[in-house]
Amino acid sequence: MRVRARMAAAATVTAVLAAFTPAAPAVAAPGPAPAPGARQVLAGGHADLVTVLLEGGGLVVTGKTDAGRFDPGATTLHVTDAARRPAPSSPAYGFLGVPGGSPIHVIPQAFRPDVLWAGWNTEAVPRGALAGDAVDLALRSARGPGRVEVYLFGADGPERVFSSHDSAVRTTRVAVPTHAHANWVFTAPGVYELEFQATATAASGVPLSSPPTRYVIAVGPRTAEPTATTLRVDGTGTGVELASAVTGGPEHLDGGVPRGWVEFVRHTPAGDRVAGHVALTDGSGTLSLPEDAEALAFTARFVPAVGDLVAGSRSPAVANPAAPPGAVVTGVRDRYAPGETIAATALVSPERPDHTVSWWTRSNGTTTARDGDRTLGLTASGDLDGAELGFDLRDPRGEVVGSARPVALSVTAVQPTTPPSPKPTGTTPAPVAPTSTVPAPRAAPAETAAAETCVPTAVTRPAEPREVEVVTDGHFDYGPVVEGGALSARVKDDRQGAPVHRDPGGYVFHLDDTARATPPAGSGLDFLGSGPVWMVPLTQRSGIPWLGWNTQHPSVLSGVSGDVTMTLENVEGPGELAVYGQDPFGGVGERYFGTATGFPRSTIIPVGQSGVHVHAVWAFTEPGAYAVTFSFGASVGGRQTSAKSTLAFHVGPGEPRAAPTGPPVVEQVGRTSDGRECALPGGGGGLASTGLDGPVVAGLVVAAVLLIPLGFLLTSAATLAAARRGR
Repeated sequence: MRVRARMAAAATVTAVLAAFTPAAPAVAAPGPAPAPGARQVLAGGHADLVTVLLEGGGLVVTGKTDAGRFDPGATTLHVTDAARRPAPSSPAYGFLGVPGGSPIHVIPQAFRPDVLWAGWNTEAVPRGALAGDAVDLALRSARGPGRVEVYLFGADGPERVFSSHDSAVRTTRVAVPTHAHANWVFTAPGVYELEFQATATAASGVPLSSPPTRYVIAVGPRTAEPTATTLRVDGTGTGVELASAVTGGPEHLDGGVPRGWVEFVRHTPAGDRVAGHVALTDGSGTLSLPEDAEALAFTARFVPAVGDLVAGSRSPAVANPAAPPGAVVTGVRDRYAPGETIAATALVSPERPDHTVSWWTRSNGTTTARDGDRTLGLTASGDLDGAELGFDLRDPRGEVVGSARPVALSVTAVQPTTPPSPKPTGTTPAPVAPTSTVPAPRAAPAETAAAETCVPTAVTRPAEPREVEVVTDGHFDYGPVVEGGALSARVKDDRQGAPVHRDPGGYVFHLDDTARATPPAGSGLDFLGSGPVWMVPLTQRSGIPWLGWNTQHPSVLSGVSGDVTMTLENVEGPGELAVYGQDPFGGVGERYFGTATGFPRSTIIPVGQSGVHVHAVWAFTEPGAYAVTFSFGASVGGRQTSAKSTLAFHVGPGEPRAAPTGPPVVEQVGRTSDGRECALPGGGGGLASTGLDGPVVAGLVVAAVLLIPLGFLLTSAATLAAARRGR
């Protein structure tokens, strides 16, 4: 199925996005300029950059991470050099426009722990609210030093989605609900600015269109590009006019024109003072002042609206046309890092070419002569922190005839800072669906409860006959939760927007012939044999249940110490199972677990601050019913505990409800040392919340290390043809 027809895709750094423009005054204002705005930086982890919402009857495009929504206009997406790799030589990738082997940066379709994982999402749009349950996403504009190409790797090679170079590849139709990830290629380092818009038709027939949303993406080293500030001082008869212009910064940010403010500084023998500031208009700003009989000179200083990509700068000092006699030090910044150059200029009024300047620094009562003429270049070092810098003016005989007021130097090492996390929006926790468990244990008598310890104990019970739901579509995650101080296994069901966690025994995952494909020759999938296979793909597809696994439940984040081990205990079924990932150019990635030759039986899933969300390919080599039993093992409250459960699959034709239930279920109940039932701490009677969409995790750090691999996406030729016809 082709992505632009009916794509639905993957879930979970680190940005980038719309220009952030703090409110700026329209006219001159007294005092210093506002401080640069603080942008959050996303450089790793899961980010649904283009998230479509239906709010107030209209479409909205915003950003979302596992911690909640973020404002694209106040965020920088950073594609670090960890994403740098050689371009492929295959003709299939000729659309990248660079020779094979050229360095490019790739946000992969599969998550890597050290690279941002970017995608798009329509899961929050209610089913039935839009005609055809579909949204058209358009890349309206793309600016940058190279090409931007977004594609999905499919059975017939790369499937293009968005292109900055090809106007025919600018819009894709996205089903509701969809959670998609693809490969994002940037062919040159630098700053890119992308603008996305969503359009659709409401179920009532009314056309809908979101406001355009801009994203800023820094590719490669994220440094503040230098700027240059100039100043012109003109006498007006009644005063002076200060005119400043600012140039530089990233060529492809905000049209290449720096945004922010310019502030004007008066230099007098008694001290420096900011006379006022103005907002830049097309890179320029002007301030008119009354006649100034004290200032020897003026300096213009550019303060960027946001400082992570655009550097501030200041102009050389320019003499006041009505300057009084005096001497001042100009050009010294508020702070330097060790190794930077302290560049200072001696300004003397009236100018005396036959006089010389002698620079000096003074620290702890000791004065040190410094080499320099009217300008001084001094390397910043720790011993200069807190020192005073000044100069003496000497006549032709070498006599001191004047001295400038010294300025204080500040030399400090730059401390790393943590960018602000995305500000999540509060949501109401979804209700937890009833689960099938053993009867709740009786509480210990009050007189003995304090003296006895109730510990989690593994109890085996047969799988109970029950009505199961056959699922053929939607997003699910399988994983552990902590209940009553022990692990249990649950399936997180995202089909209705608000997730719920249910007993795995309540589902049969049905892979009909929509999921059938034959691996192409030379694909590296020899472990699947030569015949057809049935696959849960890497990317969500309509008509196929999209199953992953995660360690993101709040009870796991707060209750588990260390990693979680996920072990494939047993597979009952007619064929082999292989679960694996894939790299951006088609190679087989990590082998997670399976019964196929060369596959391990377990995988380690980190937890960390925000857990891990994994999607990969699940491939079954024969049709029929499968019972796939897993165990999750981890340390909870200092005790090693485990939970075992079975996922039922039905592959191909037949009655899905006939899928085997698997071996007996192992659950944790409370037992005292003599074997009597007791109540576990916390009651163990259900889940406290339902996952990362609840407020309990609103403060999770977005840049947490995640591990979300990519699976190989294979679909049948018939499905591809149908998707193309629907495009």
